[in-house]
Amino acid sequence: MSDTALAVVLALAGGLCYSIAAVLQQRAAAEQPPELSLSLRLIGRLVRRPLWLLGIVFDIAAYGLEAAALGVGSIVVVGPVLVSSLLFAIPLATVGRPARVTRREMVPAALIVGGLAVFIGIGDPRGDASTASGTQWALASVCIALLAGAAVAVGRRARDASERALMFGLATGTLYALTAVLTKATVDLFDHGVLDTFTHWQPYALVAVSIAGLVLNQSAFQAGHLAASLPTIAVTNPVLSAALGVALFGERFGASEPLEVAATAVAVIVMVMATLRLARSPLVLSQHRAATPDSSAQV
Repeated sequence: MSDTALAVVLALAGGLCYSIAAVLQQRAAAEQPPELSLSLRLIGRLVRRPLWLLGIVFDIAAYGLEAAALGVGSIVVVGPVLVSSLLFAIPLATVGRPARVTRREMVPAALIVGGLAVFIGIGDPRGDASTASGTQWALASVCIALLAGAAVAVGRRARDASERALMFGLATGTLYALTAVLTKATVDLFDHGVLDTFTHWQPYALVAVSIAGLVLNQSAFQAGHLAASLPTIAVTNPVLSAALGVALFGERFGASEPLEVAATAVAVIVMVMATLRLARSPLVLSQHRAATPDSSAQV
């Protein structure tokens, strides 16, 4: 088996594990009372749930498979395959439930996966720097905080469960994008030694942002159907990560020809439209309508 084929197999396995993790965590989160949303108390309740902890185990396994895939293949190959977890997660979310997935859900999900494949493959953000000035980090962090804060504010005011899940998912993907660049900065610091790494602020910022992202992620899962939140996270994270890489580390997009730039822009538009379409799909809306007034934030 070639390295590329092995990378695809490992990435597919990782995508499947990620999808199982998302389904398990969402089911556990959806059972929690709405007043725990956006609170560390939500995580405190979830860690007592074996179902949620099993989801964390699958998350860890998925991360290991992703790392193994990147060890033998390029991110241009591995990235789009990992996003195929969407195509696994949406059908898995209906297992044991009366609702069934139709093409109204799978077509937008496939468009999101295809759009990300185009974005990563043609847009091809590249670069190996991981340092930025304090001013650049501060401006980027403020922009991320404002965007995530605005999404949370809109989500908290939303009456519709799918809209609330979508907006919390947007906030989650936004913070995960900042987590991605902080991870890159932290990992590169290890080249100077483990002890020296922890004399810098990046590892501590990474922990803080990761915790906030975890709370937002579980709140998004708690708010509504997986098909409303997961696609938003899957789109926002890589697109904003690439933008932050350009802004902070001077990375450049491989797309330079007019057709490549146009294809990259169209891919982003398609992903956004497909995500909105998926959040308003009959599967998501029917489950929202089926909810009682006391469980409108649940699946």
